[in-house]
Amino acid sequence: MQRMVKTTTNGDVTLAYETFGAEGRPILLLGGAAGQMVMWPADFCTALVHKGFRVARMDNRGTGRSTDPSRHDFTGDDVADDIVAVLDDLGWSAATLLGWSEGGFWAKVAALRHPDRVHCLVSLNSGPVVRPWITGPGLTTAWRVFRVMRRRLTTAEEYGQMWVDVWRIAGSTVYPVDEDHWRDAARLAFPYVNPDGDKRLAKALLRTGDLRKRLGKLTVPTLVLHGEEDSVVRPRAGRETAKAVPGARLVTFPGMGHDLPRELWPRIVDEISRTSGWGTAVEAEQGQHDVVDDGGDGGVVDHDAVEQGFAAQEVEGHP
Repeated sequence: MQRMVKTTTNGDVTLAYETFGAEGRPILLLGGAAGQMVMWPADFCTALVHKGFRVARMDNRGTGRSTDPSRHDFTGDDVADDIVAVLDDLGWSAATLLGWSEGGFWAKVAALRHPDRVHCLVSLNSGPVVRPWITGPGLTTAWRVFRVMRRRLTTAEEYGQMWVDVWRIAGSTVYPVDEDHWRDAARLAFPYVNPDGDKRLAKALLRTGDLRKRLGKLTVPTLVLHGEEDSVVRPRAGRETAKAVPGARLVTFPGMGHDLPRELWPRIVDEISRTSGWGTAVEAEQGQHDVVDDGGDGGVVDHDAVEQGFAAQEVEGHP
């Protein structure tokens, strides 16, 4: 498939993105730490298109094909402005933001800073604050992932193997690693790897701080998706997000880790569609239990028993 990567700017920052679908409800995908937009599977983007969305995925500043030539410090507010710059270039007055891991943190900041530009917020395997002693990752997971990501890599093939090995550690316990996707994504991403950009984004996340109190004023429809076997950003992080945002909908997935298993795409896409308001009407009301029963792929939404005291921790480190 021929890629049509476009760029726009926010000040001196150049932002790269690409789209799927000619028309539909707008949704922008934001990736996680050390990731690039190609880490979002093209087939997953196509599944969203088939559900009635027009999809865009972007590289955060300083990662992939997006550049950040300045050396000054920045915060989540600057990343939120980057997101709006892409929405402006697309001609979208508002969009659903789907953020995975660190990308979920940036999506939250964008919803807080520019609520009029966010139609719906979807947080995937993400949290509202960095508190490693509360949320993880566990020491074993962190050490194993760190060792893999610190390998000295010289080829796209080695880079692809690194990602396969990362997801063998951090991925789902009952769903297989999609090795073909990660090797293909690595081939496209390898020429644009920028460890310095990844580190600057991680520092900006820490600099931005705890979002939980601010999220209490958010009125944007919010969906929180989290793997019950996520050992990188523990499930408590998803519950804390759901607790912080009034009326948020929490859906957890047994057997799912920090990844995005292909087997769960139909359910995940349906949940996004429902919450964004152009699928099946959301039946869950704030303060009620919403038991999702679809043959074992869904979890229990319990808005009255959400636990406290946790947050998201991204795995840092890059070859």
